[in-house]
This record gives sequence, C-alpha cells and structure tokens, in this order.
Amino acid sequence: MVNILLKYLEERLKTVKEHKPIVAEGPVITISRDFGCPANLVASDLAELLTKRDDPSKEPWKVITKEILDESAKELGLDPEKIEYIFKFEKRSVFDEIIEAFSSKYYKSERKIRNTIRDVIHDFGGKGRVIIVGRAGSTILHDVPRSLHVRLIAPLDYRIEGVSKRHQISHRAARRLTVDMDRKRAQLRNDFAGKRILDVDYDLVLNSKTLSTEEIVKIIEKAAEFRKII
Repeated sequence: MVNILLKYLEERLKTVKEHKPIVAEGPVITISRDFGCPANLVASDLAELLTKRDDPSKEPWKVITKEILDESAKELGLDPEKIEYIFKFEKRSVFDEIIEAFSSKYYKSERKIRNTIRDVIHDFGGKGRVIIVGRAGSTILHDVPRSLHVRLIAPLDYRIEGVSKRHQISHRAARRLTVDMDRKRAQLRNDFAGKRILDVDYDLVLNSKTLSTEEIVKIIEKAAEFRKII
C-alpha cells in the first residue's frame, strides 16, 4: 500500500512540475451554451461564413470539439475513453485514483489529464482560426488577445420543449436531463477556472429563443469584426 501511495503522490508532483503556461495568439472564437441551445449548428454555420469571406489562400476556419479529446489522449498515450470521463462531467475520488495507479502502468492523475486538456486547447487557440464549442474553452482561453467568447442562453421551459422533441422523451425526463446537464457543464467550467463563471465573464450573451441561428451567426461575425479578429 505504501508503494501505491508513493506512485500516486509522485505522479501528482510530477504533473505540477511539468505544467507550463502556453501563450496563444488566436484568432479564436469560443461558444459556451445552456443545454439545448444550438451551439454546434451556430459554430458550423459561422465557420463556413468566416471561411467564405476570407482570403482563399488562408486555412479555413474549423470547428473544434471531439479533436480536443483525441489530441489530449494522444499526448497522454491513452485511449480516448480513458479520459472521456472529464467531458462526461464525472470526477474520480482519491480512492479511485489510487486504485487506478495500482492497476494500470499507464496511470495518469486527473490533474495531469486536466492540465493536458488545458494545454491542447491552448495549442488549438494558438494556431488560430478555430471555433471551440464547449470544453471550458472560454475559461481556458480567456487570456488570448485575439479571441471572442460567446454564450448562448434560452429560458429553461423553451429548452425543455426542444430537448423533449429532439430526444423523443417526456417533458419530465427532458427537464431532469436539461437541469442535470446545465449543472455538470457549469461545474466543468468552474473547475477549470478555479472560480464560479457567470454570464458577465463572456463578451457576448445571446438568447437563442429570440434570435434565429442565422441572426446569431451574423451578430458574432460583426462582433468579431469590431474586435479585429477577422
């Protein structure tokens, strides 16, 4: 048991020493959202619009979501499913970490995994011309000079109605799912930020009930112009 604890503590100390801040220049746009808001659709339409209006010799704008998980797993030398629990909003207890350290020679502490995810997101942001959906992107890239951080919101009842139709579940089940996902996503953002993230921490907060996807995309485009991101 002493050896197991030593392995666990050594890994945590090693993670702290290895983590280095990464300077990211952008341009990058992040989109956070209440559960049930059309962030992925907005991101794909926005990437297409920004690419069309830009110099054709430049790299197209790209939406980044699953790539963060895949690249982080690659950096850690793990299968993506080994770190997917972070984005499923699950947390390992100290006991779970110790058991994992004992049972796997490929053990990586949760701190190491989170730091790697943070570095990968910074790397994507540094390369620029990306739109990052969720993944605590706004929290991690808040210090990037050429960045725009957007949050999509909508009334709870409106989102429940949409979730119920989209997933073909009852309103009661849709309410449980929506409230639970809102809570878990907030916890992920707060964990990466080390504080409670509020709407005032974003550059733009847009209501997806009163604004169409097309209107939201155009507003983000104009805001990016004003911020000299595009």
